[in-house]
Amino acid sequence: MTRLGTIGWIERTGGRLAWRERLALIAQGVRARAAATMRRRSGRKIRQFEVDDILPPDSAITREAIALSQDLCRPFLFNHCMRSYFWAHLLDEDTRPFDDEAVFTALMLHDLGLTEHGRRAAELGHCFTQVGAQKACELARKHGWSDRRTELTANAITLHLNVLVADRHGKEAKMVRLGSGADVAGLGMHVLHRDQIDEVISRIPRLNLKQEMVATLADESRARPHSRIAFLCDQLHFGTMIERAAVFSE
Repeated sequence: MTRLGTIGWIERTGGRLAWRERLALIAQGVRARAAATMRRRSGRKIRQFEVDDILPPDSAITREAIALSQDLCRPFLFNHCMRSYFWAHLLDEDTRPFDDEAVFTALMLHDLGLTEHGRRAAELGHCFTQVGAQKACELARKHGWSDRRTELTANAITLHLNVLVADRHGKEAKMVRLGSGADVAGLGMHVLHRDQIDEVISRIPRLNLKQEMVATLADESRARPHSRIAFLCDQLHFGTMIERAAVFSE
């Protein structure tokens, strides 16, 4: 059986949530909020890296992913993809090794379905993440990646809309979820030091991300009312979380 949020699940269901899957997302939300409350109460800060220590991998596929993202995404969305990579590294406390090239490629492509091009490509489906996942598979095969790496990258993209990503999906998927959620809604950002946050934003401006993303996700929710993003916005108030993310001014 394919698991909620994976590329296999999207291919089987078109991304349309069933009743049990809606309940699963609610349960994930409850667990995530409880864990976040405990972390905030601890007041703990981390400093795994300095911003200067983080260098995106330079390879043929990552250069192509950057070019594609920059070409199709509006500037606020492209900058979101780039910043998400830095947050993923700054927030990573998991000492396990991971495929950094896959993480970067996934983050560059994870929101292609929110572009004008992507929305046309996703007309028949119920999940915008399928667009980026399919493009990641296309690039991975073009550059000779194994089936395992290809699927790993595709799943990292499609799983980023789950509230929680299980360990069984790999560290790469968890990092994509970590970085993208941090940038959009400030999730987990309280553990970073203010100078780290300000440094990333000064290098890669937010360009009014709160307003732009809330409007974009509202449009997406109306277009695909049975999707995960519609459920997150309508039932778990994700749009409000974006607007109220205190760590970011815009």
